[in-house]
Amino acid sequence: MTRHQAGVLLVLASTLPFALAGVFTRAIAADVWTVLAWRGAVGGGIILIYALWREGRARMGLPGWRIALVSALASAAFLGAFRATQVANVALIYTLAPFVAAGLDWLGRGERPRRDVMRAALLSFGGVLLVVGGGLGQGRVAGDLMAFLMTVLMAMTMILIRRGEGVPVLRAMAAAALPLGLAGLTFGDPLSVSARDGMLLAAFGCSFALATILLTEGARRIPPAEVAFLGGADVPIAIVLAAALLGEWPPALTWLGGSVVLFAVFRQGWRDLGR
Repeated sequence: MTRHQAGVLLVLASTLPFALAGVFTRAIAADVWTVLAWRGAVGGGIILIYALWREGRARMGLPGWRIALVSALASAAFLGAFRATQVANVALIYTLAPFVAAGLDWLGRGERPRRDVMRAALLSFGGVLLVVGGGLGQGRVAGDLMAFLMTVLMAMTMILIRRGEGVPVLRAMAAAALPLGLAGLTFGDPLSVSARDGMLLAAFGCSFALATILLTEGARRIPPAEVAFLGGADVPIAIVLAAALLGEWPPALTWLGGSVVLFAVFRQGWRDLGR
């Protein structure tokens, strides 16, 4: 197997555990802070062990801790969004992350995105408006806004990783567990969970660690455009899993908006792949 083939398989393999995040979050009865503490402790611990083997003990420095803090904030918004809106909405809104990253890069460095990227971003945003419109009157708009906040924070994480050449990324992802654990101990009650929740929380942490390691290893082997294109496969998987395991069927506007979003994202991904 070539290095490129291995990278493709690793990124595709990461999409399933990533897609399970919404199912785990909705299935666990404990509060969000407790979920964050467990996911940070279990997932962060596993990632740290792997990172020490893979990246050694190189210092993270300020860039690494900056990645860790923004990633932790993104995780908090991520799980909060899943509790406040449908899994499909969170997954579809998150597809805007590459376009948001391009926009933030433009604001920060003056590097204007290509016209085809801007057109795809506008089309995707129109689809997201339809997705949010499907939840009007059903109390889900706050969750959709939280999902957008999470998308912005994840886009910032992408930019920080891209600019932080030489930063031990896996170590930074593991370090994100520290603020999450402290927040969970302060606002939640991670030591008082049912046996069922404890099993689900441990499984969620392992799933998060597996997804992070697989994606990071895959991204080392293939171009960023291909990573973004292949990683988008977790969106339809997440929607199907939520429908099958949670009985969560999105309204018609969400299906329509989601189709627009996925068309724009995959079309742009295919173009970037061709480059």
